[in-house]
Amino acid sequence: MTTDDPRVGWVESPLQLINAVEAAADLDEPTLILLRRGVAQLADTARWLEPHLPEGIRFAEASTATDPRFRDAARRLVGDAFSGQFRAVVTTTGARDLVVVDDGSAALHLAAVLAGIERFSRMGQRESAVQRTLGTLTGSRLRAAARAGRVTLVTAYADHEAMPTVPGARIVPNRYAWLRSLDAAPPVELRSVVVLGSALAVDGYVDPERYEAWAASHGAEATYLPHRREDPAALERLRAAGLAVVEPGLPAEIVLGSARGVAHVHSLPSSTGATLARVLPVGTVMKVTAVRHDWWTTRADETFRATLAYLASADEATTEED
Repeated sequence: MTTDDPRVGWVESPLQLINAVEAAADLDEPTLILLRRGVAQLADTARWLEPHLPEGIRFAEASTATDPRFRDAARRLVGDAFSGQFRAVVTTTGARDLVVVDDGSAALHLAAVLAGIERFSRMGQRESAVQRTLGTLTGSRLRAAARAGRVTLVTAYADHEAMPTVPGARIVPNRYAWLRSLDAAPPVELRSVVVLGSALAVDGYVDPERYEAWAASHGAEATYLPHRREDPAALERLRAAGLAVVEPGLPAEIVLGSARGVAHVHSLPSSTGATLARVLPVGTVMKVTAVRHDWWTTRADETFRATLAYLASADEATTEED
């Protein structure tokens, strides 16, 4: 690691945390990663990761992104560029030297924003007038920083054909080399078939009854790994349908990356199509099921549906050794 002042990161989810560590390790930078206090699973994920951290990477908690350690840092890292907290920092202090890591499929949308193809807004959401105003200013500052060569996007989507050319920005592939290098015991036992819980139903983008019917269709031989925000009542219905519902309190990338004996993984379109294909044990088959037209609710706009359709286009993948 270099001996410069550390880059300071701000993350708000377990996946962002994993990707922040991967970016710091790949870019060989000392990094202080601030975890948003009070987020479910984030502290548990940090505790699991800490014994394995590369040299020069540290964790600390913070209540908001306006924490002076992040706000005043000359070099920053962020997990969600569309976060309201991050917008508040950028509109008052500028973008500076910025690394952005994957926050799921939003990475593709962010690249389109930086390339000037899309306006700055959170994909699939109707934003308030205040959010749109802050978003316009944030997007302008991020595009200017990218043109000046001060934005690096570390993403599992770097090699995807849907990744646009972003003038001035550095695009670095996230191959999960650090996570794959860990020799850690599996945190939970899984059946040979695993169904990944999706936020699409939780966030109201797809009909919950159709979603639960899809999950239950995989039968009693399957383990169901819930999304971290799923409704307990929905999980009870899936248990009643015969699925073994396992709540490890850790991201799927950790749980499945260290799993033993998993033959098939099923999911709806999401960032897991890009991330898990890189961390699943060799020989495990992952199938991504496209969302049928009659599953969508009115909350899912056309940009959101198109992005998810693209993520489902690689319908099946088998992990291979590099």
